[in-house]
Amino acid sequence: MKIKKILSFLLASMFVLSACGTSGEAPSVEVDPSKDYSSEKLVIWSFTDELETAGDIDHFKELYTAEGKPLEGMEVEFVAVSIQDGYMDKILPALSSGNGPDVFTGELDHIKQFIEAGYYADIETMMENDPDVDIAAEKADYAEYIWQSGIDPATEKLAALSWQVTPGAIFFKTDMAAEVWGAEAGFPAEDTEDYNTAVTNWMNENKFDSIEKMLEAQVEVKAYNPNWRLFPDDQAVRHFAAGTNDPAKWIDEDGKLNPDKIKEQIPYINLVQEMYGETIDASLTANAAEWSGPWFDAMDKDLTDAEGKTWQVMAYSMPTWGLRYIIEPNMEKVDADGNTLAKPAEDASQEEKDAYENAAFKGNWGMASGPNSYFWGGTYLGVNADSENPEAAFAFLKSMLFDKERLAERQEADGDMYSVESVMAPVIADYEGRQSLGGMNHLKVFSEEAAKIDLSNVTVYDRGLNDLLGTHITNYKQGGAGYSSIADVLTKFYSDVQVTYPEIYVDGLPTE
Repeated sequence: MKIKKILSFLLASMFVLSACGTSGEAPSVEVDPSKDYSSEKLVIWSFTDELETAGDIDHFKELYTAEGKPLEGMEVEFVAVSIQDGYMDKILPALSSGNGPDVFTGELDHIKQFIEAGYYADIETMMENDPDVDIAAEKADYAEYIWQSGIDPATEKLAALSWQVTPGAIFFKTDMAAEVWGAEAGFPAEDTEDYNTAVTNWMNENKFDSIEKMLEAQVEVKAYNPNWRLFPDDQAVRHFAAGTNDPAKWIDEDGKLNPDKIKEQIPYINLVQEMYGETIDASLTANAAEWSGPWFDAMDKDLTDAEGKTWQVMAYSMPTWGLRYIIEPNMEKVDADGNTLAKPAEDASQEEKDAYENAAFKGNWGMASGPNSYFWGGTYLGVNADSENPEAAFAFLKSMLFDKERLAERQEADGDMYSVESVMAPVIADYEGRQSLGGMNHLKVFSEEAAKIDLSNVTVYDRGLNDLLGTHITNYKQGGAGYSSIADVLTKFYSDVQVTYPEIYVDGLPTE
């Protein structure tokens, strides 16, 4: 997985689709002995290249399309279109016209749209019809939130499934935390056993367990050192807008905008407004926008602003994949004597680059939880309800999702957090800890966080409504004309909802 792949998780647009597509009995999973599969083609689309680069396509070919195999000679066409390059813009018309791929992936809000439109087949019944699949065992083995997220509410059958879980955390620098709060009661001494875990537990209990405490912590960091900030920018706290593991849904039981969800957002709106400052001096954050150069720079040691001033950032909110692919490549490293190594310049020798690549992490990061559990990203698989080769499409899903030996090999290779308990349980039990986190068993923490995630509150409108509200929160925090209060934010938000999603608008919504 590369940063290009990671970024493709983040830039999806929101679409709301009317119900269409094919419904009815699940397609057959039996290989057709009368079909010449060497003249057939299985088309697979995804918004990342992972299915190809991780060897999933090749694994499928070895099992099914190689000489002597059930689908011998079948061509497999894989198409990767990143979201920023228009994955949704390309796949939706293809599916609508009946010319879509046989297998296609989506992130959670994508699959909600695919399911609502009837584009995904009933893979639960396909599983039941396949003698090689024990559906009860599979359901028990997969993380509950992953299984539930792929259910088609119209049929109450599984339509999509992911091999990943992507819970998030607040990754923070323990040495900075010790400087700011080391004198407070209960803060662990440096010689404490499993120090990073002890500091993490203290931070969970004292600084990160509510929106109010997160605001206080930011004030305390800035007061301790005017050039230090807790977070790079306010995007780091967007995952904690609910502040609870039992959040309200954006849409109520009547299919309308939920007043309880609006009220739930008000403390978060206040938090963002308090954090903002036009300059870093005036702000509680480093004003380093997510994915910007300064945002990455501060993971290592510090960032430099346009005036040449340096600033340090303590914490970043990231999910499972964020540790390995985003934070660790930008962490401080040390030599054999514990001295910090400078990152090699682009024109440095390969020897210098290799030495840096192989150096140890400083090990000065912890991994905390926020006021609520959250997840970010994840790739789901499903079969096109209109596929002319449903048996081959389902065979690909089997090779990807139900071959546990293959999943275990895949997990060992990428070190990612998987949604399959039989794969992860032995890994977590035998895991010796992450060196970058001072030996913390981050997989165990992620597993515990994943167990807290409940997707029963997710709706197809979530991303669109969050984006609309976010625009007005930004105007409010920046002091835009006509934004003097939370009432202004909400009133303008409701106006947008009336235009964009008139079917969910209702009068009498709260403004304070």
